[in-house]
Amino acid sequence: MPIPSRPFWVTSGNKRSKVKGNTFAQNAIPSGTPGDGDCWFSPEDGDVYFGYNGEYINYFPPSYGYFIGGQISSPASVIERINFPFNSGTSTHVGNLNEVKYALGGCNSSNYGYSMGGYNTGTLSSINRILFPFDSGTASNVGSLSRNYSEVPSGNNSSNYGFISGGKISSTYYSSIDRIVFPHDSGTTSAVGNLSGTRRSAAGNNSSQHGFCAGGDNDNGLSIIDRYLFPFNSGTASHVGNLSVTCNTSGGNNSSIYGFFCGGSTLSIISRITFPFNSGTASNVGNLSGSKWGAMTNNSTNYGYIAGGYGSSIVSIIDRITFPFDSGTANNIGNLSISRYAGTGIDQTDFVAQFI
Repeated sequence: MPIPSRPFWVTSGNKRSKVKGNTFAQNAIPSGTPGDGDCWFSPEDGDVYFGYNGEYINYFPPSYGYFIGGQISSPASVIERINFPFNSGTSTHVGNLNEVKYALGGCNSSNYGYSMGGYNTGTLSSINRILFPFDSGTASNVGSLSRNYSEVPSGNNSSNYGFISGGKISSTYYSSIDRIVFPHDSGTTSAVGNLSGTRRSAAGNNSSQHGFCAGGDNDNGLSIIDRYLFPFNSGTASHVGNLSVTCNTSGGNNSSIYGFFCGGSTLSIISRITFPFNSGTASNVGNLSGSKWGAMTNNSTNYGYIAGGYGSSIVSIIDRITFPFDSGTANNIGNLSISRYAGTGIDQTDFVAQFI
């Protein structure tokens, strides 16, 4: 995302920032297609919007985390939302997917959230999309994966692309890495490369430069951490290290400096890597409030959230870690409105703001 060229100070709520811009308007959104860096100020909400890729983007957008789909006693379509920095209470049911599914993957741009693949009575290839800040309605079906992946494929994203890695169809495991170009609104994902080996149920997170895929299984538990360089468009991900234990169906979080892998299998372990992690073993830095697998994860710029999952039973607990979390136990700060596991988490945290 470009840095606008002319500086001015803007206050929004408790945030004050020096913004640059080529042109500046204080009233209605200027007509026509904005140039990169063109700015306008909304006196109604006190926010600044600037042009990027032909659209106006809110400089200080409200920030939300979403928990999508999953398994209750049967597959679910529910979409729940928390308002960052969520520290107590119950998430809000704000809408639904256009179909019920679990064991799905997710990714997001600054403007849209995507849920990809999954399973109900069979494997699915559908991609659903919500427009931030999604607060009601039904997600749109905007295309398909290159195959009908399920079994919790690993998802992550750069500022321009979303990725989904691995998966399983029937008894076959895959290593494919599929990619969408934001703002994907139709069509089929491109199979742009492969993981270092086949697997399902891996965890994904990302830095500003790399996507990571960790753990999973292919009839045997795995500890492998793979890495690929954005804007990855061909080749094979590099095996750059390992988790300290074999683990599948973990959750993945990231701050601007660290990547986290939370729970999975019958574990409560939280492991951490330091970007741009290129060798070694992830460090065990703490624990969730309880052992669980299949939790849904997302993050704000300051916190990582780990919601739901399956321990001795299906749980609704939302745990939170404070970055740069390096020891201790995650805080149990609230609950989902519906207990479930094996959904996916996405967030509205602006990618560029997070990785300055």
